[in-house]
Amino acid sequence: MHKSRTYRNLVKKNDLVSFNVVVKETDLFIHAGEILADKTTELVLKYRGYIESYINRYPEFEKTLKPWQINGPAPGIVRDMVNAGNKAGIGPMAAVAGAIAEYVGLDLLSSSDEVVVENGGDIFFKD
Repeated sequence: MHKSRTYRNLVKKNDLVSFNVVVKETDLFIHAGEILADKTTELVLKYRGYIESYINRYPEFEKTLKPWQINGPAPGIVRDMVNAGNKAGIGPMAAVAGAIAEYVGLDLLSSSDEVVVENGGDIFFKD
């Protein structure tokens, strides 16, 4: 069930425009210099694709609550999720929202000097 994220209305926007991008469970609220919804959707599909492909090869990755060990090649976003989970002593999916926000945000910086990406309370920003 989707819950309204009313805290998103509290952000001071200055000269930035705001827009949402939703792909499956990923629900991003973005502030940038211009509306970049199409580009953002492509990026979400790209990074979700990396994670979903890894889960297809290693189904336990999605469910484990324990630190994960990578054996073999893995996309950078998956490696970052694993490293974050291992540092906290928990499973890698605890870091999925932050990882998506960061990877999408970093890529959006090629189109906007200022970017804020919020994903379920995890935030990437560059101002």
